[in-house]
Amino acid sequence: MDGQDAQTATNRRAQTVDGDRYPQTVGFVVAGVGLAATLLEWTPVSAPVTWLTSGWAALALVAFALGRYGVGPAWLDYVAGVGAAGLALTASAAIVGLRGALPYGPPVALLAGIVGIGVAVAAANGQGREALLGREQRSVTAVAVSAVALVFGSLLASVVLGVVPDDPVVAIPVQTAVSSVGYALAGFAFVRSFDGGVDASVPDRRDVVVAAVGVVAIFALHVAMVGVVQAFSLPKTTHGLVETARTHPGILPPLVVLSFLAIAPAEELLARNGVQKYLYGAFSRYGAVVVGCLVFTGVHLLAYAGGATPGAVLVTLARLFVVSLVLGVVYERTDDLFAPVVVHGAYDGVQFALAYLAFS
Repeated sequence: MDGQDAQTATNRRAQTVDGDRYPQTVGFVVAGVGLAATLLEWTPVSAPVTWLTSGWAALALVAFALGRYGVGPAWLDYVAGVGAAGLALTASAAIVGLRGALPYGPPVALLAGIVGIGVAVAAANGQGREALLGREQRSVTAVAVSAVALVFGSLLASVVLGVVPDDPVVAIPVQTAVSSVGYALAGFAFVRSFDGGVDASVPDRRDVVVAAVGVVAIFALHVAMVGVVQAFSLPKTTHGLVETARTHPGILPPLVVLSFLAIAPAEELLARNGVQKYLYGAFSRYGAVVVGCLVFTGVHLLAYAGGATPGAVLVTLARLFVVSLVLGVVYERTDDLFAPVVVHGAYDGVQFALAYLAFS
């Protein structure tokens, strides 16, 4: 047993003495939800996929249950994590294979699997009730703030759109700019509520280097993800703005500029300076990066959902999550908005520019 395993075992014994098995209890409930989800509607998903999903959920359920009652070795928390991961992956595979309406079972199972992974990590790290409740509270707050910011930005844009021409070449850039202002205002208010300061300063040499590395990394990951999608013939969809640009390519040049001046600054203020930094108060810094990127990805659901199959939306969101990890790590490395704004702006701007070349 190495030092980390010994510490895990010590934490487990401490939990036994204190009766604090809150993570295992929560995990048991979450795994139960995942197992119950396999009894919901899954048609037209094949029965073997449903059975496999049930098996992974049952594995997580049993492992969490044994941990809840202090039965078995410390590594049961890792077994529970494997079961939760299997649950998430098989539910994802079921959704990716769908070409029609989304039944109730797979998304519930997927959500249970993702939450179960997080709870298993907390349990394996010896987190108790207070620590896990802190993570739950901050995660829920981060989701709520992001949703409110999305609604506020949309409402603000809808008001302004009432006084601008209906021409998409004018209306879409204006809508994007005003929505971004709304996100920025919401992000600023959130940061002020728990921290008080915006992480923006004159960039130094290190900031520039991190930004440059981040740009290379995010495009490398983008190319790799495109390769994976093509190699496995996975479904995909594109951002609603790009879909609109197929018939109105004139909206794209302004969006290239707005990528740097509005979209990236606003979203990074909210997602990194706001959500990710807020999550530092309950998670490790890299844990906050992952959870923050999950929230960031979820906020983009509506932007990709229009007219696409469930599988295409899930694959595209998974790609977005992977590339957004670069933004989270870049901010974590610098504790400043310069580098993630540059990386984010470059990523969106290049894609808008390439779309313009393709559509015009």
